Amino acid sequence: MKNLLKPISSPPREEELIGRLEKVRTLMAQKELDYYVSFDPINIYYLTNFANYVHERPFILLIPIDGTPKMVCPLLETTHVKTRARLKMEYVTYYEFPAPEGQNWYEVYQPLISNKARVGVESVMPLFISEKTPGEQIVTDIIDEARLVKTEYEIGRTVHACELISEGHKILLEVAKPGTLELLIFTEVQKFLMEKLVADIPDFNYYVTKVGAAVLPPSKSHDPHFVPTPFLPMEEGGPHVSGVGGQVDGYGVEIERTFFLGYVPNGIKEPFEVCMQARALAYEMAKPGAILSEIDKKVRKVIIDAGYGDRILHRTGHGLGITGHEAPYIAIGDDRELVPGMLISIEPGIYIEGQGGFRHSDTVLITETGNVKLTNAPEKMQDLVIPV
Repeated sequence: MKNLLKPISSPPREEELIGRLEKVRTLMAQKELDYYVSFDPINIYYLTNFANYVHERPFILLIPIDGTPKMVCPLLETTHVKTRARLKMEYVTYYEFPAPEGQNWYEVYQPLISNKARVGVESVMPLFISEKTPGEQIVTDIIDEARLVKTEYEIGRTVHACELISEGHKILLEVAKPGTLELLIFTEVQKFLMEKLVADIPDFNYYVTKVGAAVLPPSKSHDPHFVPTPFLPMEEGGPHVSGVGGQVDGYGVEIERTFFLGYVPNGIKEPFEVCMQARALAYEMAKPGAILSEIDKKVRKVIIDAGYGDRILHRTGHGLGITGHEAPYIAIGDDRELVPGMLISIEPGIYIEGQGGFRHSDTVLITETGNVKLTNAPEKMQDLVIPV
């Protein structure tokens, strides 16, 4: 376990990416696919370490069941791709978009695929690419499936990212005082995160890096996805709900806490404790073989039985990986099993207008025997009352 939890900040070796490609090809073989076509920049990054920005010039990764993958990309971007990509690929370039007849992207793309081929395509593939793709198309998100269970390298990168945001959250709690503006909290935490990231990974990729911090004061924290304004002030008492996270050079993580400035108002202790009971049950159940929907149902029942059923606004948790929200989901609609190597958040919440929100969230690794929190911050109410 100690080796598994060792932080890694170096870029992936080619062997790591070849292993990911082989997972995809195993799934391709099960579905009897000759090719798989990826347009989603998240999936392309997962397989190649190249992160593109989607615009009118398409990037398309074509994966044959055997042989070297091909990257269809604009000539303008070829050097960019080769600089970041760490998977061996053949490059098929087109000059520009739009282009005269004979020079369009689809005119170099279509000859790569036989009309008789079985071709897997992502469910998010744009219609304009699907219409130009030869062969029999089978919609299947096999790269997303391959991403569900993390490698030792991916876990190490996540451990590094979690150490970073845990330190950032400590700064957040130091900065937050009654009257402190949202802008100051965001600026101080992001400054630390970016300085630390540059020190650890000098050539980090801006396209897959988005880190920050936010706090919702009690007048807003009942709305968990409220978008704070720069001059939103913190308030006395609580519950405030904090969040630090995002993508750290391509690895999504998060940490959130309910905290109080100066004192705990009347009527707050009960919903806080109910939320913590629900959270404790989620941790108890989050182990290999557990059904995600069953976890969510039982965690919800704790909150419902305490009389706060109409204050539940979201699922118990979600997957983390190269993004901050991805499969699997601890939700009543996801009947998959937890497997060692999955990364999830655990964050049941209660939201009461006029009082505020209650939610802790951590980035959690499923192990062979249970789970381990990769993020670290105070958890008990007495440790989350910040002197002012």
